[in-house]
Amino acid sequence: MQVIHAAAIEEIRWNLPGVVLGMGTLDGVHVGHQAILGRVVERASTPGATPAALTFAQHPLAVVRPDQVPALITPLPLKLALLEQLGMAAAVVIHFTPALAALEAEEFVQRALVDGLGVRGLCVGYDFGFGRGRRGNVDLLGAMATRCGFWLEVIPPVTVDGLTVSSRAIRGLLIQGRAAEAQRMLGRPYCLVGEVERGDGRGRGLGFATANLPVSDSELLKDGVYAGRVLVRGAFRDAMMHLGRAPTFGSGHHRLEIHISGWEAPLYGERIAAFFLARLRDERRFTDAAALRAQLGRDRAAAEAVWRGAQAHPWPEWALQA
Repeated sequence: MQVIHAAAIEEIRWNLPGVVLGMGTLDGVHVGHQAILGRVVERASTPGATPAALTFAQHPLAVVRPDQVPALITPLPLKLALLEQLGMAAAVVIHFTPALAALEAEEFVQRALVDGLGVRGLCVGYDFGFGRGRRGNVDLLGAMATRCGFWLEVIPPVTVDGLTVSSRAIRGLLIQGRAAEAQRMLGRPYCLVGEVERGDGRGRGLGFATANLPVSDSELLKDGVYAGRVLVRGAFRDAMMHLGRAPTFGSGHHRLEIHISGWEAPLYGERIAAFFLARLRDERRFTDAAALRAQLGRDRAAAEAVWRGAQAHPWPEWALQA
């Protein structure tokens, strides 16, 4: 997939044929976004057409209302891997700035989409907004499409379990620790990726050796113990995961402790991806090592039931490139 990065309106340009563009923040690349991008691929299936996406490196609110910016569901490298896996041949990544935020919607369409990218057509969600003060909407896009010579297709809302899928709804589920419900809206398990750092070795002494990933305090997912799978050295393996500060013996640092079933080799410095399937319990402080070890045994039994149900899950090829 060809990727261009742009921090100014003049940098939003390429020379690709017949561009059919899906456009949006695309945080999460959830099943609603997948409906938009799937339609892009369908409309770009004719010879001489290019399926492409325009998205943002950070959430636009980080510039226009930084006190309200949400944590991202999907960091940029994962987002790009997902876009490629969904069939995008090219992507524009906008590094949003105050100057770009100040552009009127009409100017953005003319200078970026028409002059810079040469779009043949656009696919956007029903609630798409853009331009200064988000004054641009699908009605404005429709009017400009007629005037500028491209077509517009507006994709209706997608629902899961009777609820409209949105990045906001998924964040709400993750904040509550409802990983399985978030998975249905995402179309895949929620994922964290990082490099393994050295821990204090206490898990090994308990019979549950862990690989430890540093985690930001702004991480969306609620702290607790989860059943999941990890991608390590090119293969998926069952894992029991603790997200939090390990209050019984931990150092107080926020991190993800991953116990990989049947794995003993050290992984320091290696990059792994952790997928959360189901939340098992809250984080707790235990009176001593024996009480913690007993609880970990019960957690393993609960996790094994989750792993059995996940064997047929189509584990995502995009993770291998992320």
